[in-house]
Amino acid sequence: MQITSFRKRKLGELQTRLGTKFKNLNLLNQALTHSSYIRSKGKKSLFDYERLEFLGDAVLELLTAEYLFREYPQLSEGGLSKLRSKLVSKESLSNYAREIEVGKYLLIAKDQEGIQSQDTLLADAYEAIIGAVYLDDGLQVSRQLILSFLLSQKGKMQEINDFKSYLQEYVQSKHKSLPRYKMIQETGPDHQKKFKVEVQIKGKVMGKGWGFTKQKAEIMAARFAWKRIKTAEGRRQKKG
Repeated sequence: MQITSFRKRKLGELQTRLGTKFKNLNLLNQALTHSSYIRSKGKKSLFDYERLEFLGDAVLELLTAEYLFREYPQLSEGGLSKLRSKLVSKESLSNYAREIEVGKYLLIAKDQEGIQSQDTLLADAYEAIIGAVYLDDGLQVSRQLILSFLLSQKGKMQEINDFKSYLQEYVQSKHKSLPRYKMIQETGPDHQKKFKVEVQIKGKVMGKGWGFTKQKAEIMAARFAWKRIKTAEGRRQKKG
């Protein structure tokens, strides 16, 4: 596809947002080309982003798995799989694609204008961009691109109950049971209640936490219990 000077300038803007510089600009252009645009031009020789999306999805899965494997050595295969699924969900990918304004660079048929704001389309386009980066500059540059995405999800990693996951994985493997959460106090008016929760392991209270929701209180209790366990393990290792 012939890329006009105007289109090159637009693609240059996106490359700045991505922190990349393409050797083959046609790859980035293809990653942003919707099938409706190809049909509207009536040119079977043109390619949309779907093949690049297929490749980008695989690269994203691999490099996210690598990142989590190194960052969370305490999580089992099951815990890592759950965390990866949540991080690379369509919702996460589409939200990040909105942050870097991928939608404004998509090529869409005029009769389909507006669909570039759809979650699925934005997520697919971002995966296609990953595929294009991989083909253009290899795994290391793809890793840098995906790291930017993953770092934007740091808050979400805490939000999805990391400490509860750590604690559950640990208790299941060590005691063949599950942590038990129990609400022990609630204070404040109905519109601003605060909850206190304790977490027990085999009947022993290992942590307590406050939160404005029961879930947040459970996370705080799990966090306290997890740090207590890791501190105790560290002391045992030093003695040994």
